[in-house]
Amino acid sequence: MPDETPGGALAEQRADQSVSSRFTRVMNASTSRWGVLTDPPLVSLASGAFLLLLLGALSRDIGPSAARVLGALVFAPVAVALAVSLALRGARREVVAWLARQPFPVENLNAVLNGLGEALEITFAGAVPDTAEINAELDKVHSDVFVTGGVEDARSLDVRIGIVDSKRNPAVTNHRRYVRVREIVERALVPLAERYPIQSVRVK
Repeated sequence: MPDETPGGALAEQRADQSVSSRFTRVMNASTSRWGVLTDPPLVSLASGAFLLLLLGALSRDIGPSAARVLGALVFAPVAVALAVSLALRGARREVVAWLARQPFPVENLNAVLNGLGEALEITFAGAVPDTAEINAELDKVHSDVFVTGGVEDARSLDVRIGIVDSKRNPAVTNHRRYVRVREIVERALVPLAERYPIQSVRVK
């Protein structure tokens, strides 16, 4: 029979099919704290700042050595962005491996990787724990993570992820949301599922 245990062949196949077959730059960047270094607005801003320094220095007749250093700095942010992008090419493989290790499906993670998602919809296989018991587990992650509602007949509850979007630096917010979702699953929902089996978790 197919291996349906976490990390088994069937679990890995399901995980592979649950996310995009090809990750975009944004999706790769969301999985790493260094992903912000690939953000085009940030790269452009840094290169522009170094360019202004170079132009200002050239107007003061700096030496050729100093000009070369400043010239190299103009292109440094682009070089760093390319290097980080190359390093994150394996992000999809790591995401699939993480999904396959969980004892229940985590659906629509694409939304989180694209900077979306405000809540997790948790569907239980049987009995639903009361809100206080779930919140006790969620408090282990962060005080901003808590049950916001649900549908009792459908055995589902909504949990707030608790990450506020940043208009100035959305790339950092994307990574924080990804990390928060992983923490909610690993630190709160997996232990809870040992007492109350979870059928699925879906990003909303």
